[in-house]
Amino acid sequence: MFKSLVDFSGYESLGTAVTVFFFVLFIAMIVWVLLLKKKYVKKMENLPLQSDDETTTAHKEQE
Repeated sequence: MFKSLVDFSGYESLGTAVTVFFFVLFIAMIVWVLLLKKKYVKKMENLPLQSDDETTTAHKEQE
């Protein structure tokens, strides 16, 4: 009974598939980040600093 609980001999291909899936996803995310437009990145970068009137709080502090 316990032998069937600890016998993982049928799951070798599952480990390989999960590893390949991880690396494909990782490479896809790197490619996606490298292809982002700088204008979009700048907009997202300033998003937490924007107030309701569309001006950045950092810009208000400089005035």
